[in-house]
Amino acid sequence: MKRPFRFLAIVGLLILSLVAAWRGGLLPGVPAPWHDDLRILHEDRDGTRVMVIELRNTDTRTRWHSEGEDHRIDIRRRGPTLYELDITLLENRIDPPIRRNMHTRLQLEAGRTEIGGFRFTEPGKPVRRQLVELVLPSSAG
Repeated sequence: MKRPFRFLAIVGLLILSLVAAWRGGLLPGVPAPWHDDLRILHEDRDGTRVMVIELRNTDTRTRWHSEGEDHRIDIRRRGPTLYELDITLLENRIDPPIRRNMHTRLQLEAGRTEIGGFRFTEPGKPVRRQLVELVLPSSAG
């Protein structure tokens, strides 16, 4: 009697773990979920870490905000194509932690735009690079 219950409990926990990983965007090939019409994806291009920020509903919204363990993002639309970006990237995996701030106003059109980037080194390791890109939808919404 104990074995079937134990088996069902293990299968149930496995299913819950997979659902949580899927919802959190942790499974390979599954994009990160949208939060407040903003989604953050991480890509690796030839050793450069790229944070891609995607926005939705740019025709009706004027503000997007996200905070995570590696970022703080506040984006405001000030006109049809004018955006004010306040982006902080946090690198907590090294000691001492690094905090990089980016504050800018840009005219942005639909599509992918490179916003900026950072470079840093750890003693005895190669230079690490991180880029930030913003993706606006090609059509309203």
